[in-house]
Amino acid sequence: MVVGAGALAAVAALSATAAFASIPPAYRAHLPLETRAGDIAFMSGGKDQDEELSLKRAAQDYPLELVFEEKDRPYDWIAGVPVHIRDEQGRIVLQDVSRGPIFLARLPRGRYTVEVKWDAWTFSKEVELGDVRQRVVFSWRRDVAEQSSG
Repeated sequence: MVVGAGALAAVAALSATAAFASIPPAYRAHLPLETRAGDIAFMSGGKDQDEELSLKRAAQDYPLELVFEEKDRPYDWIAGVPVHIRDEQGRIVLQDVSRGPIFLARLPRGRYTVEVKWDAWTFSKEVELGDVRQRVVFSWRRDVAEQSSG
């Protein structure tokens, strides 16, 4: 049996709808809009406590959760982090800028390289998505010299 691309997209949309149905209305009300890049659904944010808690709850229904934190400034809100996700062949499958410290992506099973940039630094991590969702934390500190010059 051959399944067309339209049928696969319909199944993906139906599973995304079912996933959102599992999120209690109190959390759904504070979620940022889900965006699509081809067949990949994603969202990012966490600009306030309600949105952050809602994204943490929604993360249970996404195969990939990225978290951005600056260890020496734990109360600063991080946004504007460019995110590039490449498949095993090196093709970019998702490229966006995170609107907060939490970035969720509904990617198919497979191996990916996640690359993010913060200030002058580029960080890269390999992830494999399968039966278990992956939570990847990108954590950094400002320049040690900057910290000690205060």
